[in-house]
Amino acid sequence: MTRSLIKYLLRFALAGIALAIALIFAAPQWLSQQTGIPLWSTQNQGTYATPPNSYADLLQDTMPSVVRIYTQRATSSTSTALLQDPHYAKLLEGQLLEVSGGEVHLGSGVIASLEGHILTNNHVIENAERIQVGLSDGRSASATLVGVDPATDLAVIKIELDNLIPAKVPDNLDSRVGDLVFAIGNPHGLGQSVSMGIISGKGRNRLGLNTFESFIQTDAAINQGNSGGALINTQGELVGINSAHFYTSSSSARSQGVGLAIPINIASHVLHSLVEKGRVVRGWLGIDFNVEKRQFNQHVFDSEQDIGILLSGVYANSPAHLSGLKPGDLITHFDGVLVDNWNQSLDYVTNLRPGSKLEITLRRDNQTHTLIATLGTRPTAK
Repeated sequence: MTRSLIKYLLRFALAGIALAIALIFAAPQWLSQQTGIPLWSTQNQGTYATPPNSYADLLQDTMPSVVRIYTQRATSSTSTALLQDPHYAKLLEGQLLEVSGGEVHLGSGVIASLEGHILTNNHVIENAERIQVGLSDGRSASATLVGVDPATDLAVIKIELDNLIPAKVPDNLDSRVGDLVFAIGNPHGLGQSVSMGIISGKGRNRLGLNTFESFIQTDAAINQGNSGGALINTQGELVGINSAHFYTSSSSARSQGVGLAIPINIASHVLHSLVEKGRVVRGWLGIDFNVEKRQFNQHVFDSEQDIGILLSGVYANSPAHLSGLKPGDLITHFDGVLVDNWNQSLDYVTNLRPGSKLEITLRRDNQTHTLIATLGTRPTAK
């Protein structure tokens, strides 16, 4: 082969390599389509807001609405474990007029009105003989109890101070998974602190914490003393009341990054009821149920539409009993609305006023029945 022919062929080879390299840089997605199966995506899914470098201004306006709560509870012991820790003993010095002979507990709260109403968790103030509230501006005041709702673990207390700054709530209560949030509270008595995270999940229930559960899950740090504090969004609006850090049932160890907050729509309903009536009035049917499935006592219903809640018990002389409901009935609809889980059924009934008529559709012995129940008043948890 002559030298001139070799040079000629090399030129074509180099040109081909250069063209291939250019195509790779111009259209890299071609590399993933060699098998004929589209892999990955090069499409822009949308435009996203660029977060600011600092949220200091937003938090400066929001943090005055969050308070520190110190409670004192009677105990048979003359010493308090919390006060035996030098860290807490120093932090609590001056927060309570007396600290001997009682247990001291920490918590947080959110100012709800100019009149001094503060929303917090029930477990923060439960069995408290004295409640002391500390504001972000350094002021302090004793608080009186307005009302409690153990079923949602919420409570309202009241202080007599001027120039209070109530938290603001959003017009649109539909927070989304992925929304950026801030947890404000008094972790470990350190004073007002902020942690940041996102909403990790919504509607968390069946955790065994409260009777009514529809928690917001967040990875914003929630520690001892944060309970009752604020979960706010990037508009400075209150979206939840921090309540707990999730514990596994098999271990006392805390899970990492699994905080729980009560959604503001539930918290606001309880707040208004406690302020106006001193208690939360809910509708009551009087049923117990175990599982959500289409099988009971070896009997399988015929239709895929037979989905609902299976009654394991009916309270004597309850609205359910008086309407004709029996253990083993499968309730499929309330007022024509499909009921496919216990949490939905509980919410539906308790949101109705006592005395309301409830149409119940059920399956019994492979037959569909319709009953009418007159709801009673749900007993208050003790």
